Amino acid sequence: MSGLTIRDMEKGEEFAEWFSELLVREEEERGLELHRQERYLVLTNEIGDWIGGARYSVCGGVAQLLDMAIAPEERDRGYGRALLEAFEERANEADAHLAEFWIEDLAAEPVLATLGWRRLMSRENYIGHHTWYLMEKNLAVRG
Repeated sequence: MSGLTIRDMEKGEEFAEWFSELLVREEEERGLELHRQERYLVLTNEIGDWIGGARYSVCGGVAQLLDMAIAPEERDRGYGRALLEAFEERANEADAHLAEFWIEDLAAEPVLATLGWRRLMSRENYIGHHTWYLMEKNLAVRG
């Protein structure tokens, strides 16, 4: 393996797009749909300013909410719930049968339960050495 280099991708490189295309070709050759499609939801106010958003992926019928954030001055207005519902809608549109995300604080669990989410498992000493909880929701199967 002399002459080969392994390094971190630098900002501005187009490697991610090339790599994504390579994975899609491999999937097609193998007849699988396992490529992780990363997507963003952007939450803006009436004048178009960004006030929050979410990052999620869809892979093999499973939609994973990876990150969600609302600007501090815009919190406690129901925007998080609106983003979560939009995530679910997009997951359904992508033909996902399951949606999931990790949460550290269970204060929202009662509200999540009313929306059809359930705690699947907990993982101690996980991210930041804290306990995190995997939430999941079965999505409507479209036929």
